[in-house]
Amino acid sequence: MVRSNRRRQDSDYDGAWKEALHQYFREILKQYFPGVAEVVDWNHEPQWHDKELSQVLAQAGHRAGLVDILVKVRLLNGNEQWIFLHFEVQSGREENFELRIARYNGGLSWIYKERVVSLVILADLDEHWRPSEDVFRLADFESRLRFPVCKLVDRVDHEWREDNPSVAVQVARAQIAALRTAGNPEGRYLAKWQIVRNLYSLGYNGDELREVFRLVDWMVRLPENLSREFEKELTALEENLNMPYITSVERIAEERGEERGEARGEARGRATGRVEGSSAVLRKQLARVCGPLPVDIEQRIQHLSIGRLELLAEALLDFRSLQDLRVWLDAHDELAQ
Repeated sequence: MVRSNRRRQDSDYDGAWKEALHQYFREILKQYFPGVAEVVDWNHEPQWHDKELSQVLAQAGHRAGLVDILVKVRLLNGNEQWIFLHFEVQSGREENFELRIARYNGGLSWIYKERVVSLVILADLDEHWRPSEDVFRLADFESRLRFPVCKLVDRVDHEWREDNPSVAVQVARAQIAALRTAGNPEGRYLAKWQIVRNLYSLGYNGDELREVFRLVDWMVRLPENLSREFEKELTALEENLNMPYITSVERIAEERGEERGEARGEARGRATGRVEGSSAVLRKQLARVCGPLPVDIEQRIQHLSIGRLELLAEALLDFRSLQDLRVWLDAHDELAQ
């Protein structure tokens, strides 16, 4: 869940991480939580259960749920294991964060009647904040939950080498660079250029480099004037290196937009109309999937921001009933926050 001041950020951390976690789950687990990755049998495909998260996280006080994933894997010993991976961007320390993670773990364990392994990725810049354990004691009673934490700023600054070609590492570098340069467009330009320039020396083929670049570009956004300058510099670099892998940042941006879906594009394209314009097409699509929308549901959708409408457009393909839509709104409804 992203808790940073999103209105000051033009980067889509949620979207980039959501895609990265699904597309590069094995690599992210290997780099961020190597002990867990070592006991997973990767000959069996992970089973994704993200949709089931909404109700549990909403009841536990988790209002966004944009990046969290729930996956069931096969272990080397033959057992199946549920893994809940929680991603958090913080602008500062959060009291009772450990208790929140314990509530998520307990809720998921109760629903699935199975032990759940909770893993936490922390993307913040406070090197001294490392929550990793929830403990409660009263007299002779004690409950305790310890959870592995990957503190990205620690790994980026002190552990991962510059020549580490892992996509998981490059995405982490992009995230930390974006946070460190918030409100500093020129500094962000230089940081992004260093990251992207380095990609050409890591041995990626054309398809691989385009994919990594797309995630970095998605996460480390630049103002329009600097973006155009970046495009020129990148074109010149590729001509110099004789490596026309990206060649057009605009094409990558178009591809990114297409992958977010036609419905999401409709929501963005009608931004100025916000309620009636932005949500009209989306409400029709929801009605086809979920059946006729009650008046209260229509009103809740009309009050969603453009950003929330885009997320709803992404999620609607997973809906099977009106209840699925209600659960999603309970977790994302801005009027309730």
